[in-house]
Amino acid sequence: MSLRRTVDGTLYRIMTRGWSPEAIEGYAQHLAVDGDGSLGENPIARGFQIIDNKAGGLLTHTSMMIAALGVTAPVVADDRFEQGVIVIEIMLYLLVALGCLRCLSMFHRHQGLALKEMARQELIIRRELFEWCNRSAIVLTLTVFISLPLLYLYVPGKGPGL
Repeated sequence: MSLRRTVDGTLYRIMTRGWSPEAIEGYAQHLAVDGDGSLGENPIARGFQIIDNKAGGLLTHTSMMIAALGVTAPVVADDRFEQGVIVIEIMLYLLVALGCLRCLSMFHRHQGLALKEMARQELIIRRELFEWCNRSAIVLTLTVFISLPLLYLYVPGKGPGL
């Protein structure tokens, strides 16, 4: 078994833990939001397009935040503690970026599964992973928004100060 299939299988099991078989089978049904109750001919294909667009935008934001943290590090990080905070923030953003890249990965057909079942499984992985990445990016951005001024005002050896 390939590493990708192992990781995908693990992600799928984590994301569908506690779901009933009916919830998994009807996953694409709740995506039907048009007036006639559908997203067109194939709600799964439309779901992939939407996730691809959103994950691409989130990946752009994440990349800009990593770059911004790298540029501001010399300005706000005077000691190892401050540098450590920024390095941890960058590492967490890199995890979000990895999740976004997984959401954008090509759809591969595995042997032994029906195409509809594989597509539904892939859609569940991507959509749930994107939701996790989106929530994480919001929390991380808020954390950076709060931590950068605090790090800038922090006086090494004396604590916070002006």
